[in-house]
Amino acid sequence: MLKKISIAIFWLAFFSFFLYKLIPKYTYLTNDTLKHWGSNSIFDNSVFALHIFAGIIVYCTAILQFTPAIRNKYISFHRATGKFYIFSSLLCITTLYIMIPRTWCIACRPSQLIVTSLWLLFVLLAFYFIKQRKIKLHKRMMICSFICAAYFVTVRVIDAYTMDIFYALFPNKTTAYLASDVFVWLVPLLMFNIYWFINDKKQRV
Repeated sequence: MLKKISIAIFWLAFFSFFLYKLIPKYTYLTNDTLKHWGSNSIFDNSVFALHIFAGIIVYCTAILQFTPAIRNKYISFHRATGKFYIFSSLLCITTLYIMIPRTWCIACRPSQLIVTSLWLLFVLLAFYFIKQRKIKLHKRMMICSFICAAYFVTVRVIDAYTMDIFYALFPNKTTAYLASDVFVWLVPLLMFNIYWFINDKKQRV
């Protein structure tokens, strides 16, 4: 019961913050938004719109993919939404490769390129493992892919509430930006993989 409540709280907090940043904070496809990336051209507007649209699909399908009651009871639906998740992820990743080299945070670019590439790798591995009927590895790769996808929301939590910690640890602002950026995706990936490693070791024993 506690696990279900914790999961529900996570999704509620995640989507609440996502919508908080999506709706009132930015006016998408305007000059105000494009201060953060690109210019007011048809191409840049189209890339940005595709990125936002694909991202919304990724996050909405993720909650369906990771809800056991849906995943276990409606197998066909789970497979269909899984395809939407993978396709939307690939769209998001493609647009990110276009957008990241021109984002305002120059110090964050290496981290953003790495996490985007990891996202691509985990999505492809998840697809490969499900084709091989390796369900456990498929689930793990899907979780890792979502950690990378969620970075683009969770990094804003760090920006909004905990950057003072990184400024204290790293007086150089550029280093602080990079360290906070890497922290957002590296720590959860390490935590989950360490947990899986320990769990697998216990099962073997």
